[in-house]
Amino acid sequence: MKKENAEAETYRETLDYLFGLQRFGIKLGLENISTLLEILGNPHRAFPCIHIAGSNGKGSTAAFLESILRRSGLRTGLYTSPHLVDFCERIRTNGKPIPTSRIGALTEEIRAHVREMERRGCFRPKGETAAARSGRETESATLTFFEFTTAMMFRYFQEEKVDIAVVEAGLGGRLDATNVVDPVASLITSISKEHSQYLGGTLLEIAGEKAGIIKPGRPLLTSTSQARVAALFEKRCAELKSPCLLWGRDFEAREKEPGVIHFHGRRHAWSDLRLGLAGSHQTRNAGLALAAAEVLIETGFRMDEKIIRRGLAETRWPGRLELIESGTRILLDGAHNPGATETLKKALEAGYPRRRLIVVLGIMADKEIPAMMKDIVPRADLLFLTKAQNERAASLDLLEAESSSYEKPYRKFGSVAEALDEALVHAGREDLVLVTGSLYIVGEARAYLLQRGIISP
Repeated sequence: MKKENAEAETYRETLDYLFGLQRFGIKLGLENISTLLEILGNPHRAFPCIHIAGSNGKGSTAAFLESILRRSGLRTGLYTSPHLVDFCERIRTNGKPIPTSRIGALTEEIRAHVREMERRGCFRPKGETAAARSGRETESATLTFFEFTTAMMFRYFQEEKVDIAVVEAGLGGRLDATNVVDPVASLITSISKEHSQYLGGTLLEIAGEKAGIIKPGRPLLTSTSQARVAALFEKRCAELKSPCLLWGRDFEAREKEPGVIHFHGRRHAWSDLRLGLAGSHQTRNAGLALAAAEVLIETGFRMDEKIIRRGLAETRWPGRLELIESGTRILLDGAHNPGATETLKKALEAGYPRRRLIVVLGIMADKEIPAMMKDIVPRADLLFLTKAQNERAASLDLLEAESSSYEKPYRKFGSVAEALDEALVHAGREDLVLVTGSLYIVGEARAYLLQRGIISP
């Protein structure tokens, strides 16, 4: 017991250090991460990878593809963000989160190098954000939270000798810390307006940042349905002499019935594929993952149809249209931008009958709150506003002001647990409790449901 307590305390101290790096904010650029990785022996070059960027669907696409690869007998790595309940979820090998002991050891190893780099003045301030470009921002010369954890991921995957990694970009693409890789292929999911202070105010500016993950000679696969965005990607691929595989031209998937799709690629056609993730929007995410599997087969990876079917059917990705049935039906969905809330709206209309919809809603302050609310709030019979334990969370007063025009019965709660408790008190067996607005909100809700024993780990 003493050993377990000591390990838990060490893990808490490690997380305190890691999350403390968030005070340095988001600083886009590759110089610092490249310098650190070189000192570590360039672990990101030790294994092949698939690199995924986009506004919505990155995590689900990554989950589908990793599931297929793992069930093909490959030792896989999977890097995603943010986590829902525990930091370990971000870094997985063969479907299992990194052990807490490895997080501690890797943090100490990398932290020692960071101290030496700081002492020698190796870090360079970065000025690539929109604010910095206009001279309104002063950058501190140190490593950020995402850079540190990305270096940890590469080092861990190297030590674990993964056969292939699926790496999800954090913010943007061009200057994201993950963009040091030379992938087998780059994948870009749907594009919508997000993080305008970093990526630009127009759809094409954002798409341009995402296109930064395209590498010379490496194929790009994209599931975008926006003609202007697709044209931008094609132009960039032509400049880099990279094959460009487009949805609807080179591959596509169609929904046969809820949870079942047909896929048509350049060389394969697979019918009646069952998906482990709910929602019609997963047709596009699964289709992109299957197109990536085709590319990997062409480069020598062995995957047969039986394994591909099993991989899709057994994919799990908590917090995305995750339905929990425990007397009261609870739907967890981390819709965090207008594109995602529109998808959620369509899912609510198509697949979740209910007497009343009770919404637990919290949104980050830097999101397009009015656009997100118009998809969700009109459908609510009861609205419980809350906020995540995150400094980026929108205040309850702001959420109240933005939702007031809909004239819905509402209450405000200082924590997700309080809001969820009250929602469950009000909900009958024919009602649906929806928790949404942010993956941070969903993560806190899921942690609370685990604590109460309503769901199991």
